[in-house]
Amino acid sequence: MKKNLGKIGLMLFLIQTLLLADQLATYTLSANKYEAMVKEPIIITFEVQQKDTTDNMFFLMVPLNSPDYEIKLLKSINDDTKEHHAKVSITYLLFPLKEKKIGIKFNFTIQTASDQALAQSYVDDHDGGKAIQKVNHSIELKPLTIDVRKSPSNIDLYGDFTLQAQIDRHSVAPYEDVNILYTLQGEGYTNQRVSLLNMRPSVTLFKDIHNEYTTLTKNGYKTKRIYTYALSSTENFEVPALHLQAYSFTKQKIYNLDAPSFKIHVKAIDPKTLLDKKDAPFTARFFSAERLKIYFIYTMIFIFGFLSAKLLNMNFKQSRKKDSFTDIKESKNPQQLILILLNHYNTKDSIIFIEELEKIAYKQSSQNFSELKKEILKVFSK
Repeated sequence: MKKNLGKIGLMLFLIQTLLLADQLATYTLSANKYEAMVKEPIIITFEVQQKDTTDNMFFLMVPLNSPDYEIKLLKSINDDTKEHHAKVSITYLLFPLKEKKIGIKFNFTIQTASDQALAQSYVDDHDGGKAIQKVNHSIELKPLTIDVRKSPSNIDLYGDFTLQAQIDRHSVAPYEDVNILYTLQGEGYTNQRVSLLNMRPSVTLFKDIHNEYTTLTKNGYKTKRIYTYALSSTENFEVPALHLQAYSFTKQKIYNLDAPSFKIHVKAIDPKTLLDKKDAPFTARFFSAERLKIYFIYTMIFIFGFLSAKLLNMNFKQSRKKDSFTDIKESKNPQQLILILLNHYNTKDSIIFIEELEKIAYKQSSQNFSELKKEILKVFSK
Protein backbone atom coordinates (compact mmCIF):
# COMPACT_ATOMS: atom_id res chain seq x y z
CA MET A 1 0.00 0.00 0.00
CA LYS A 2 2.79 2.42 1.00
CA LYS A 3 4.75 1.58 -2.18
CA ASN A 4 1.71 2.31 -4.33
CA LEU A 5 1.14 5.64 -2.58
CA GLY A 6 4.81 6.53 -3.17
CA LYS A 7 4.56 5.73 -6.88
CA ILE A 8 1.38 7.76 -7.18
CA GLY A 9 3.05 10.71 -5.41
CA LEU A 10 6.06 10.55 -7.73
CA MET A 11 3.83 10.44 -10.80
CA LEU A 12 1.82 13.42 -9.60
CA PHE A 13 5.06 15.37 -8.98
CA LEU A 14 6.34 14.60 -12.49
CA ILE A 15 3.02 15.55 -14.06
CA GLN A 16 2.96 18.81 -12.10
CA THR A 17 6.55 19.58 -13.17
CA LEU A 18 5.78 18.91 -16.83
CA LEU A 19 2.65 21.07 -16.69
CA LEU A 20 4.62 23.91 -15.09
CA ALA A 21 7.34 23.62 -17.76
CA ASP A 22 4.73 23.66 -20.55
CA GLN A 23 3.20 26.82 -19.08
CA LEU A 24 6.53 28.65 -18.78
CA ALA A 25 8.46 27.58 -21.90
CA THR A 26 8.70 25.13 -24.77
CA TYR A 27 11.85 23.03 -25.14
CA THR A 28 13.40 20.09 -26.98
CA LEU A 29 16.37 17.87 -26.11
CA SER A 30 17.77 15.72 -28.92
CA ALA A 31 20.89 13.97 -30.25
CA ASN A 32 22.17 13.57 -33.81
CA LYS A 33 22.44 9.80 -33.22
CA TYR A 34 21.10 7.35 -30.65
CA GLU A 35 23.41 4.48 -31.53
CA ALA A 36 27.19 4.95 -31.45
CA MET A 37 30.53 3.31 -30.70
CA VAL A 38 32.70 3.92 -27.64
CA LYS A 39 34.49 7.31 -28.03
CA GLU A 40 32.44 8.25 -31.11
CA PRO A 41 31.41 11.96 -30.94
CA ILE A 42 27.68 12.64 -30.50
CA ILE A 43 26.07 16.08 -30.85
CA ILE A 44 23.37 16.89 -28.27
CA THR A 45 21.14 19.92 -28.84
CA PHE A 46 18.87 21.67 -26.33
CA GLU A 47 16.54 24.44 -27.50
CA VAL A 48 14.21 26.38 -25.22
CA GLN A 49 11.89 29.31 -25.87
CA GLN A 50 9.91 31.45 -23.44
CA LYS A 51 6.13 30.87 -23.54
CA ASP A 52 4.80 32.82 -20.55
CA THR A 53 5.69 36.45 -21.39
CA THR A 54 4.67 37.94 -18.03
CA ASP A 55 8.21 38.22 -16.60
CA ASN A 56 11.82 38.14 -17.70
CA MET A 57 13.09 34.60 -18.10
CA PHE A 58 16.53 32.93 -17.77
CA PHE A 59 17.50 29.30 -18.50
CA LEU A 60 20.12 27.21 -16.70
CA MET A 61 21.13 23.86 -18.23
CA VAL A 62 23.78 21.73 -16.46
CA PRO A 63 24.76 18.22 -17.68
CA LEU A 64 25.45 15.71 -14.89
CA ASN A 65 28.86 14.04 -14.88
CA SER A 66 29.15 10.26 -15.19
CA PRO A 67 31.93 7.68 -15.69
CA ASP A 68 29.84 6.38 -18.62
CA TYR A 69 30.54 9.41 -20.81
CA GLU A 70 32.46 12.66 -21.27
CA ILE A 71 30.37 15.73 -22.17
CA LYS A 72 31.60 19.19 -23.17
CA LEU A 73 29.85 22.46 -24.09
CA LEU A 74 30.33 23.09 -27.81
CA LYS A 75 28.41 26.38 -28.13
CA SER A 76 25.57 28.39 -26.57
CA ILE A 77 23.45 30.99 -28.38
CA ASN A 78 21.29 33.33 -26.30
CA ASP A 79 18.68 35.37 -28.19
CA ASP A 80 17.33 38.08 -25.88
CA THR A 81 16.71 40.78 -28.49
CA LYS A 82 12.98 40.84 -27.77
CA GLU A 83 11.89 41.55 -24.21
CA HIS A 84 10.05 38.71 -22.44
CA HIS A 85 10.77 36.41 -25.40
CA ALA A 86 13.97 34.69 -24.30
CA LYS A 87 15.34 31.98 -26.56
CA VAL A 88 18.42 29.80 -25.99
CA SER A 89 20.12 27.13 -28.09
CA ILE A 90 22.82 24.97 -26.45
CA THR A 91 24.99 22.37 -28.17
CA TYR A 92 27.05 19.73 -26.35
CA LEU A 93 29.57 17.18 -27.58
CA LEU A 94 29.38 13.77 -25.94
CA PHE A 95 31.92 10.91 -25.98
CA PRO A 96 30.49 7.57 -24.72
CA LEU A 97 33.12 5.70 -22.71
CA LYS A 98 31.44 2.38 -21.92
CA GLU A 99 29.81 -0.33 -23.99
CA LYS A 100 26.24 -0.26 -22.62
CA LYS A 101 22.98 1.65 -22.81
CA ILE A 102 23.72 5.00 -21.16
CA GLY A 103 21.39 7.73 -19.93
CA ILE A 104 22.52 11.36 -20.12
CA LYS A 105 20.92 13.45 -17.37
CA PHE A 106 20.61 17.23 -17.07
CA ASN A 107 19.58 19.71 -14.39
CA PHE A 108 17.28 22.26 -16.05
CA THR A 109 16.11 25.37 -14.19
CA ILE A 110 13.88 28.19 -15.43
CA GLN A 111 14.39 31.47 -13.57
CA THR A 112 11.81 34.28 -13.68
CA ALA A 113 12.23 37.89 -12.56
CA SER A 114 9.81 40.81 -12.76
CA ASP A 115 10.67 44.04 -14.57
CA GLN A 116 10.72 45.79 -11.19
CA ALA A 117 13.27 43.30 -9.77
CA LEU A 118 15.44 43.67 -12.87
CA ALA A 119 15.32 47.49 -12.72
CA GLN A 120 16.12 47.46 -9.00
CA SER A 121 19.20 45.28 -9.58
CA TYR A 122 20.60 47.89 -12.00
CA VAL A 123 20.11 50.61 -9.36
CA ASP A 124 21.66 48.51 -6.58
CA ASP A 125 24.57 47.53 -8.80
CA HIS A 126 25.95 51.09 -8.57
CA ASP A 127 25.84 50.99 -4.77
CA GLY A 128 27.78 47.77 -4.17
CA GLY A 129 25.72 45.27 -6.12
CA LYS A 130 22.78 43.03 -5.36
CA ALA A 131 21.77 39.97 -7.34
CA ILE A 132 18.56 40.01 -9.33
CA GLN A 133 15.70 38.66 -7.25
CA LYS A 134 14.69 35.54 -9.22
CA VAL A 135 12.25 32.70 -8.72
CA ASN A 136 13.69 29.27 -9.58
CA HIS A 137 11.57 26.58 -11.24
CA SER A 138 13.33 23.20 -11.39
CA ILE A 139 12.18 21.21 -14.43
CA GLU A 140 12.51 17.41 -14.63
CA LEU A 141 13.95 16.36 -18.01
CA LYS A 142 13.72 12.86 -19.38
CA PRO A 143 17.29 11.49 -19.79
CA LEU A 144 18.63 10.99 -23.31
CA THR A 145 19.29 7.29 -23.93
CA ILE A 146 22.19 6.22 -26.18
CA ASP A 147 22.89 2.61 -27.13
CA VAL A 148 26.71 2.29 -27.12
CA ARG A 149 28.43 -0.64 -28.80
CA LYS A 150 32.06 -1.72 -28.68
CA SER A 151 34.69 0.05 -30.81
CA PRO A 152 37.37 -1.94 -32.71
CA SER A 153 40.00 -3.30 -30.29
CA ASN A 154 43.77 -2.64 -30.22
CA ILE A 155 43.30 0.93 -31.47
CA ASP A 156 45.74 3.71 -30.50
CA LEU A 157 43.64 6.66 -31.71
CA TYR A 158 39.99 7.29 -32.57
CA GLY A 159 39.32 9.88 -35.27
CA ASP A 160 41.02 11.24 -38.39
CA PHE A 161 44.72 11.99 -37.83
CA THR A 162 48.05 12.36 -39.62
CA LEU A 163 51.56 11.65 -38.28
CA GLN A 164 54.75 13.33 -39.51
CA ALA A 165 58.39 12.81 -38.40
CA GLN A 166 61.42 15.14 -38.63
CA ILE A 167 65.05 14.52 -37.62
CA ASP A 168 67.77 17.18 -37.42
CA ARG A 169 70.80 14.91 -38.28
CA HIS A 170 71.91 11.34 -38.83
CA SER A 171 75.54 11.60 -37.63
CA VAL A 172 76.69 12.90 -34.23
CA ALA A 173 79.60 12.82 -31.82
CA PRO A 174 79.37 10.65 -28.67
CA TYR A 175 76.83 12.05 -26.14
CA GLU A 176 75.64 14.61 -28.70
CA ASP A 177 71.86 14.83 -29.08
CA VAL A 178 69.79 13.78 -32.07
CA ASN A 179 66.46 15.61 -32.05
CA ILE A 180 63.34 14.00 -33.51
CA LEU A 181 59.93 15.70 -33.77
CA TYR A 182 56.72 13.75 -34.32
CA THR A 183 53.65 15.84 -35.17
CA LEU A 184 50.22 14.31 -34.57
CA GLN A 185 47.40 16.36 -36.06
CA GLY A 186 43.68 15.86 -36.68
CA GLU A 187 40.22 15.53 -35.11
CA GLY A 188 38.79 12.91 -32.81
CA TYR A 189 39.05 11.68 -29.24
CA THR A 190 42.46 12.80 -27.94
CA ASN A 191 42.07 12.42 -24.18
CA GLN A 192 44.26 9.33 -24.33
CA ARG A 193 48.04 9.61 -24.29
CA VAL A 194 50.03 7.72 -26.91
CA SER A 195 53.66 6.86 -26.12
CA LEU A 196 55.66 6.69 -29.34
CA LEU A 197 59.30 5.77 -28.66
CA ASN A 198 60.93 3.17 -26.42
CA MET A 199 64.71 2.86 -26.81
CA ARG A 200 67.22 0.29 -25.57
CA PRO A 201 69.12 1.09 -22.30
CA SER A 202 72.34 2.16 -24.10
CA VAL A 203 70.48 5.15 -25.61
CA THR A 204 69.68 8.09 -23.33
CA LEU A 205 66.22 9.49 -24.08
CA PHE A 206 64.58 12.78 -23.06
CA LYS A 207 61.06 13.59 -24.22
CA ASP A 208 58.57 16.44 -24.13
CA ILE A 209 54.91 16.28 -25.20
CA HIS A 210 52.81 19.39 -25.62
CA ASN A 211 49.72 20.54 -27.49
CA GLU A 212 50.16 23.39 -29.98
CA TYR A 213 46.38 23.83 -29.84
CA THR A 214 43.26 21.91 -28.85
CA THR A 215 39.77 23.11 -29.80
CA LEU A 216 36.38 21.43 -29.70
CA THR A 217 34.53 20.73 -32.98
CA LYS A 218 31.53 18.62 -34.00
CA ASN A 219 33.98 15.81 -34.92
CA GLY A 220 35.77 15.85 -31.56
CA TYR A 221 38.94 17.55 -30.33
CA LYS A 222 40.85 19.30 -33.12
CA THR A 223 44.45 19.14 -32.00
CA LYS A 224 48.08 19.47 -32.98
CA ARG A 225 50.36 17.57 -30.60
CA ILE A 226 54.17 17.72 -30.76
CA TYR A 227 56.32 14.85 -29.44
CA THR A 228 59.95 15.98 -29.05
CA TYR A 229 62.68 13.40 -28.38
CA ALA A 230 66.38 14.03 -27.69
CA LEU A 231 68.51 10.89 -28.06
CA SER A 232 72.21 10.35 -27.34
CA SER A 233 74.59 7.40 -27.13
CA THR A 234 78.26 6.38 -27.39
CA GLU A 235 77.56 3.85 -30.14
CA ASN A 236 75.56 3.59 -33.34
CA PHE A 237 71.85 3.05 -32.86
CA GLU A 238 68.57 2.91 -34.76
CA VAL A 239 65.32 4.74 -34.03
CA PRO A 240 62.58 2.19 -34.78
CA ALA A 241 59.78 2.85 -37.24
CA LEU A 242 56.38 3.75 -35.77
CA HIS A 243 53.17 1.96 -36.59
CA LEU A 244 49.99 3.22 -34.92
CA GLN A 245 46.50 1.89 -35.56
CA ALA A 246 43.62 4.37 -35.73
CA TYR A 247 39.90 4.10 -36.37
CA SER A 248 37.95 6.69 -38.39
CA PHE A 249 34.31 7.12 -37.34
CA THR A 250 33.60 9.26 -40.41
CA LYS A 251 35.02 6.65 -42.84
CA GLN A 252 34.13 3.68 -40.60
CA LYS A 253 37.45 1.92 -41.14
CA ILE A 254 40.79 1.13 -39.49
CA TYR A 255 43.89 2.81 -40.92
CA ASN A 256 47.60 3.05 -40.08
CA LEU A 257 49.75 6.00 -38.98
CA ASP A 258 53.39 5.28 -39.92
CA ALA A 259 56.73 7.01 -39.43
CA PRO A 260 60.06 5.74 -40.84
CA SER A 261 63.04 4.36 -38.90
CA PHE A 262 66.28 6.39 -38.60
CA LYS A 263 69.82 5.01 -38.43
CA ILE A 264 72.15 7.17 -36.34
CA HIS A 265 75.92 7.05 -36.80
CA VAL A 266 77.98 7.97 -33.73
CA LYS A 267 81.46 9.15 -34.67
CA ALA A 268 84.44 7.40 -33.06
CA ILE A 269 86.72 9.46 -30.79
CA ASP A 270 90.42 9.68 -31.67
CA PRO A 271 92.31 8.77 -28.43
CA LYS A 272 95.04 11.30 -29.32
CA THR A 273 92.56 14.15 -28.86
CA LEU A 274 91.98 13.11 -25.23
CA LEU A 275 95.63 13.62 -24.16
CA ASP A 276 96.98 16.93 -22.83
CA LYS A 277 100.28 17.86 -24.45
CA LYS A 278 101.09 20.49 -21.78
CA ASP A 279 101.75 19.74 -18.13
CA ALA A 280 100.17 22.56 -16.13
CA PRO A 281 101.56 22.64 -12.53
CA PHE A 282 99.07 22.70 -9.67
CA THR A 283 100.25 26.07 -8.35
CA ALA A 284 100.07 27.65 -11.79
CA ARG A 285 96.42 26.62 -12.22
CA PHE A 286 95.10 27.48 -8.76
CA PHE A 287 97.35 30.29 -7.49
CA SER A 288 97.90 32.47 -10.54
CA ALA A 289 98.20 36.25 -10.19
CA GLU A 290 94.85 36.70 -11.93
CA ARG A 291 93.06 34.44 -9.40
CA LEU A 292 94.69 36.24 -6.44
CA LYS A 293 93.54 39.55 -7.86
CA ILE A 294 89.94 38.31 -8.07
CA TYR A 295 90.07 36.96 -4.48
CA PHE A 296 91.37 40.33 -3.24
CA ILE A 297 88.60 42.29 -5.01
CA TYR A 298 85.83 40.08 -3.58
CA THR A 299 87.33 40.26 -0.08
CA MET A 300 87.39 44.08 -0.22
CA ILE A 301 83.76 44.16 -1.41
CA PHE A 302 82.74 41.96 1.54
CA ILE A 303 84.58 44.13 4.10
CA PHE A 304 83.12 47.33 2.62
CA GLY A 305 79.59 45.92 2.78
CA PHE A 306 80.04 44.78 6.40
CA LEU A 307 81.34 48.20 7.52
CA SER A 308 78.55 50.01 5.64
CA ALA A 309 75.90 48.03 7.50
CA LYS A 310 77.51 48.83 10.86
CA LEU A 311 77.74 52.57 10.06
CA LEU A 312 74.14 52.62 8.83
CA ASN A 313 72.96 51.06 12.09
CA MET A 314 74.92 53.66 14.12
CA ASN A 315 73.39 56.51 12.10
CA PHE A 316 69.94 55.00 12.62
CA LYS A 317 70.37 54.95 16.42
CA GLN A 318 71.78 58.48 16.48
CA SER A 319 68.93 59.90 14.38
CA ARG A 320 66.36 58.18 16.57
CA LYS A 321 67.93 59.63 19.72
CA LYS A 322 67.63 63.12 18.25
CA ASP A 323 63.86 62.86 17.54
CA SER A 324 63.28 61.18 20.99
CA PHE A 325 61.23 58.37 19.38
CA THR A 326 58.15 60.56 19.06
CA ASP A 327 56.34 58.11 16.78
CA ILE A 328 56.57 55.32 19.38
CA LYS A 329 55.42 57.63 22.20
CA GLU A 330 52.40 58.85 20.19
CA SER A 331 51.19 55.33 19.20
CA LYS A 332 47.66 54.71 20.55
CA ASN A 333 47.30 50.92 20.30
CA PRO A 334 49.28 47.71 19.64
CA GLN A 335 48.31 47.58 15.95
CA GLN A 336 49.61 51.10 15.32
CA LEU A 337 52.88 50.41 17.15
CA ILE A 338 53.42 47.17 15.17
CA LEU A 339 53.27 49.14 11.91
CA ILE A 340 55.74 51.73 13.27
CA LEU A 341 58.23 49.04 14.30
CA LEU A 342 57.93 47.27 10.94
CA ASN A 343 58.46 50.45 8.91
CA HIS A 344 61.06 52.32 11.00
CA TYR A 345 62.74 49.96 13.50
CA ASN A 346 63.67 46.81 11.60
CA THR A 347 65.98 45.16 14.18
CA LYS A 348 66.14 41.88 16.13
CA ASP A 349 64.63 43.61 19.15
CA SER A 350 61.69 44.78 16.98
CA ILE A 351 60.78 41.20 16.07
CA ILE A 352 60.52 40.22 19.75
CA PHE A 353 58.43 43.30 20.61
CA ILE A 354 56.12 42.77 17.59
CA GLU A 355 55.35 39.24 18.80
CA GLU A 356 54.45 40.61 22.26
CA LEU A 357 52.29 43.37 20.73
CA GLU A 358 50.42 40.81 18.60
CA LYS A 359 49.60 38.80 21.74
CA ILE A 360 48.20 41.96 23.39
CA ALA A 361 46.25 42.89 20.22
CA TYR A 362 44.62 39.46 20.01
CA LYS A 363 44.12 39.32 23.81
CA GLN A 364 46.46 36.37 24.21
CA SER A 365 48.52 38.18 26.88
CA SER A 366 47.63 40.10 30.04
CA GLN A 367 50.65 42.39 29.63
CA ASN A 368 49.89 46.12 29.77
CA PHE A 369 50.36 48.05 26.49
CA SER A 370 51.75 51.18 28.20
CA GLU A 371 54.27 49.17 30.20
CA LEU A 372 55.48 47.36 27.08
CA LYS A 373 55.79 50.69 25.22
CA LYS A 374 58.03 52.02 28.03
CA GLU A 375 60.20 48.92 27.74
CA ILE A 376 60.50 49.42 23.95
CA LEU A 377 61.55 53.07 24.43
CA LYS A 378 64.11 52.00 27.04
CA VAL A 379 65.72 49.46 24.66
CA PHE A 380 65.84 51.75 21.60
CA SER A 381 67.19 54.70 23.71
CA LYS A 382 70.40 52.85 24.50
